[in-house]
Amino acid sequence: MKLKWTLAMAIVVFFIAGCSGTQEKKPVSEQPQAIEDNQSEKTGGQQEKPADGTEKPDAQPGKTTDQQVKPTNQSKTTNQIIKIHDESIVKSSPIINITYPEIEGMKDKNAQAQINDTLKKKANAADESQMTNEDPSTPSSFDSTYKITFQNDHLISFVYDQYFYLSGAAHGMPSRVPILVDLDNGRIVEPKELFNGSPQTQPLISELVLKQDVFHTLEGMGEFKQISSDDLEQVYLTKDGLMMYFPPYEYASFAEGTLQYHLSFSDIQSVLNAAFFQSHGINIARPNDSRMIYVSEGFHFAVPKEWLDRLTFERADYSEGQGWLSEIKIYYKSADKPLLVSFHMYEKQEWASLNAGVEVKLAEENDIIYSYSVAPIPQNNLQANDFIKNVVPGMVQTFQVD
Repeated sequence: MKLKWTLAMAIVVFFIAGCSGTQEKKPVSEQPQAIEDNQSEKTGGQQEKPADGTEKPDAQPGKTTDQQVKPTNQSKTTNQIIKIHDESIVKSSPIINITYPEIEGMKDKNAQAQINDTLKKKANAADESQMTNEDPSTPSSFDSTYKITFQNDHLISFVYDQYFYLSGAAHGMPSRVPILVDLDNGRIVEPKELFNGSPQTQPLISELVLKQDVFHTLEGMGEFKQISSDDLEQVYLTKDGLMMYFPPYEYASFAEGTLQYHLSFSDIQSVLNAAFFQSHGINIARPNDSRMIYVSEGFHFAVPKEWLDRLTFERADYSEGQGWLSEIKIYYKSADKPLLVSFHMYEKQEWASLNAGVEVKLAEENDIIYSYSVAPIPQNNLQANDFIKNVVPGMVQTFQVD
């Protein structure tokens, strides 16, 4: 198992060990109105930080998100002020820690109640009958948090990240649950409604997934040929596209974690349900000149589309004698293969021992430092020189920890 899963399991165990009690309602605190361009996802039950490592106001364990959405145009949401509260379910036997959203402010109270019932049921997905303590030193546990990946006057996209561990098992199993709420019509939108049914849907998306699979992760098990119709259910909405994800073991090993591939609206608009997006205030024709690369170590960054075919990406895992925990190297695809830029993960203590100027810090999360270093500019390779001077600065600005 890779380091990232060892760290994740340790964090879950540590969190669960300190929690006990029963379901409770959290107090309300004010939050920003909605997700805007270049703003990271809002997360319930956990705190996210921007690329500079500083903390920003967001939902935390024991606190509540209260997001207000004020309509900007005439629609069925006029005079609706939507609020989202954190609710929690916490048990000590079996160990359960759940944070889920509850919506307030919809005009149709019956629809609101039905949506909130769904939001709670999807979060409380643990099968307690299986959660025995076969090994008392590692009791069964279930953890569920949520994040808001998109929000406007018409729609709210929630994603649940869940982790289920059965006592005595070699490891737990992560899962992801997307829920798209239609505020205009008071209902849950099924993922298949986002597409227009074109026979080109699966081939087109498969091609885009392979272009983003720069580490050739999908080649490891030899299972991936083309996405299935079921994979079209594994998508959720973002501000400029759809995120498709594959759970562990579907197309790659457990150690690779949940694989993520971002599908920009501009790349897939020919297979999208244009009427749905237009009626819900989303412009799917807006051009996007870059592609997000999601790294299984838990971060992502954008690379201009025009450069992807000219680059080679390589991952190196931790080994004795290296200061970093993991390394991502980007090379220019040529005969001499010059190194362009490297991304690293360090333990905070190890980072403190580095010489000043060796690495540039990008973010800090759970005592892990994320950084990058730029290679010396190769004077004899004009394109590599151009990438380092003109592309890398913008690329590192898109860096975010997932």
